[in-house]
Amino acid sequence: MLHSKSLRAIGQSLEIFRIDGFELEKEGGSYVVRSKSLPPTSQSIFRKSLVERIWDYLDLEQKSAESGAGTLRYGLTDIFWLDAQGQKQRRSHSFAQMLGASKLSQLMRSLGGQFDRIGVSTFNISWAPDSVSVNYQIPGQSSERKDFTIEKLCELDLEMRQQRSKKRG
Repeated sequence: MLHSKSLRAIGQSLEIFRIDGFELEKEGGSYVVRSKSLPPTSQSIFRKSLVERIWDYLDLEQKSAESGAGTLRYGLTDIFWLDAQGQKQRRSHSFAQMLGASKLSQLMRSLGGQFDRIGVSTFNISWAPDSVSVNYQIPGQSSERKDFTIEKLCELDLEMRQQRSKKRG
């Protein structure tokens, strides 16, 4: 799955918890989010909602054991489910509503789009309310670091939207 879709889906879930500062790391096929802002019950709420829809208990016990307090682990199943829920939500809102201020999920999608465009394989994101730091690696190259202001990510988001609308038109 593309980083843009995965990061948007993760961003949607972080919006629900109203998280504005976190560390996100890609670990193999999973994404791990760590935040001191995660309420103690967030892990169980997140897992319970997924288990009611798509997981069996054994999978839940295994994944919960891997995650500690203040940590959410998103596997491929989680991301597919979150993406489907987000698509339903986006279909029910008008286009004008969606073009409001850039939300966390939209900004994360734009960042993921940049990763997809340049072929990033592994990365770590440090997200603060006013800035984002990214360490990433492209296969066969050395690690790189980039820092963004939220305003710069908003500009990237706008550019991405304009490019998509040109392709549709």
